[in-house]
Amino acid sequence: MPTRRLVLAGLASLPFASVAAAFPERPLRLIVPFAPGGSTDVAARLLAEALGPLVGQSVIVENRAGANGAVASEAVIRSEPDGHVLLVASASTHGVNPAVARRLGFDPIADFAPVTMIGTTPLVLVTAPGFGATTLAEFIARLRREPGKHSYASAGAGSITHLAGELFKLKAELSDVVHVPYRGGGPAMQAVLTGEVAFTIESLASAASLIEGKRVLALAVGSPARQTVLPGVPTFAEAGLPGVELATWNMLLAPRATPPERVALIGRAAREALATEALRARLAAAGTTAIADASSEQTGRYLAAQIESFRAVVKAAQIALAD
Repeated sequence: MPTRRLVLAGLASLPFASVAAAFPERPLRLIVPFAPGGSTDVAARLLAEALGPLVGQSVIVENRAGANGAVASEAVIRSEPDGHVLLVASASTHGVNPAVARRLGFDPIADFAPVTMIGTTPLVLVTAPGFGATTLAEFIARLRREPGKHSYASAGAGSITHLAGELFKLKAELSDVVHVPYRGGGPAMQAVLTGEVAFTIESLASAASLIEGKRVLALAVGSPARQTVLPGVPTFAEAGLPGVELATWNMLLAPRATPPERVALIGRAAREALATEALRARLAAAGTTAIADASSEQTGRYLAAQIESFRAVVKAAQIALAD
């Protein structure tokens, strides 16, 4: 294919180019550890569409939900380590799970070769418009005035929204706020809408439509800077609570034994796709900020640091580890 030849020609300066020239030999498969429709699935499908022409093959997205990411992760680990099967890992599957679970069906570091980052999606704290607070400072002040009265919802015990809620409690000194786990982000958001809980902290991708429709009120976003899709919502630091940066993320991982030259080729093609204005704009519209400059080594260091960061929250909040 002409496009593939151009891409591979662009890689000619790399010492492994001759080895990688026949790769990929068939469609690539991106395994997503969640059901269709979530932010990870959306990011995977947008990347797949842009990546296909660059590698000269179709890029197929497969959803393998179940067991907190173990079903998808184990499927990738068991696949032939030839670069044709990749995992679209998330903060939940490869950051939070290792921090909260005593045992996993996979090792997030030892079993995978990091390929590249895809992007980050900030989390946002939302409450019901009728709660009586229009700023984060007012919201925290009310929770402090009424100790033991309020609760927050998460997508489940040990989820990223659970850890986000606990980090917020620690930073805001709100030890009396009770955690109420629900079976997913949808039920947790519904609990906010009905007034069952005071707030939840959900991904911007999932909450944006409700915020725009004014069904929930966003008080702070967990990114270092304001988001273009919600320019009126301050960061936690701007709202008076520094040290609270909350985001989920996605990265590409390959089986550990995948040849390094193939890992590098896929990573370079993915970064080329993620650098295009078209893909960056489509990801931004879905609430995700593309990352187009993360090497395999940088991605691996980021993953290890994220696991330790989540472990620190688990320890500080005294969250019981799951089996």
